[in-house]
Amino acid sequence: MLDFPPTVTDEERAYEWADQLDNLLLDVGPIVPRTDLRRRAAACVRGLLAPLSRKNGWRLAEHAGDAAPHGQQHLLSRARWDADELRDFVRRYIVQGLDDDRCGLAPGRAGVLVIDEAGFAKKGRTSAGAARQFTGCLGGVFPGQVGVVAVWATARGQGLIDRELYLPREWTQDPHRCRAAHIPHGTGFATKPRLAGRMVERTLPDLSQGRVWVAADEVCGRDGAFRASLEAHRLPYAVTVQANHTVLPRPGWRHIARLVERTAAEQDWVELPAGPSPLDTRVWQWWVRRAPDTDSELGDGAWARWIIARRRADDPGGRDYFLAWGPEETPVEELVTVPGARWRGEEAIRLATSACGLADYEVRSYGGWYRHISLAMLAAAFLAVHDARAASEPQAGAAPPAQRGGDR
Repeated sequence: MLDFPPTVTDEERAYEWADQLDNLLLDVGPIVPRTDLRRRAAACVRGLLAPLSRKNGWRLAEHAGDAAPHGQQHLLSRARWDADELRDFVRRYIVQGLDDDRCGLAPGRAGVLVIDEAGFAKKGRTSAGAARQFTGCLGGVFPGQVGVVAVWATARGQGLIDRELYLPREWTQDPHRCRAAHIPHGTGFATKPRLAGRMVERTLPDLSQGRVWVAADEVCGRDGAFRASLEAHRLPYAVTVQANHTVLPRPGWRHIARLVERTAAEQDWVELPAGPSPLDTRVWQWWVRRAPDTDSELGDGAWARWIIARRRADDPGGRDYFLAWGPEETPVEELVTVPGARWRGEEAIRLATSACGLADYEVRSYGGWYRHISLAMLAAAFLAVHDARAASEPQAGAAPPAQRGGDR
């Protein structure tokens, strides 16, 4: 009989980690039809997972043993393969890998689809979509590109599943500039909520069975068309809105901040956790009230609207505001976890950036951006699914430390 040691060594864990990555790259292979490009793409993903300080073309080429980055540049620019097909593969891989048959983030719920932004500092005028624009993740107005991203979050983890590059009007109104950046002819201006809506529509068929909630920032939250599209799909949501967002027609009570200020008594605030974070359980004080809604149906199975405010116990004046819509029987404990899932999107972006080179690209073309982001999403998806498997199997080890974030 074979004699297996009682413990698993770090070397054995590293071999298992490498085998799982090899299997993933074999599954991805058909997306890149030519054998030489397939090897190049596999080397790129391995480089994105490697402990490199930066993961640009030169560093990835050196890691692959190439003398120059021409092969990497060809993969991201002129080579024939479909970045959207890779995006769809990543989405299915994440949804299946993070599926939890035992429980969702709440009873009967499959997970939360988080809509967020990713900002990429980029100087100059030739990179597709680059402009001086407000970027929430960078904290102000900076020259750069903005990507609208979708993150799937369950009790087992979170991962990037979709992306769209935002093109400001100064780009879509300049056909010569668009042509130079290889932006497809006829690409018109689309707001960030509209890009988010496109991602929601193509994501829905692949999501797990059960109640899927949507969480989004105030850019999407204040957009009535975006909220209406979610309601048309019967997708419950909790979205961030600004303090001056209009919620009631009554004079003097139109702004959500004013309404909360006038009606929320101190004893009405309830302390509830909004979901676990990497450091602790995020406990906030919440004020949740049903909002009048003449458009909603009545009776069994009716859906309702809520006005939600959140604050820290040590800072009662600093409040965040949300609008929610969903089944009227939804408990408050479930409602508050949806806004709390916003940090899951931030964590997914942070992992892809620090460990998988999401922002380290040097491509300028429209298609090159999508190709790099999709490859980085694949690398980050592997880490997310591997962590989920490791957490469910105590005997399995985590990924080798060198694979997390490089030598930054």
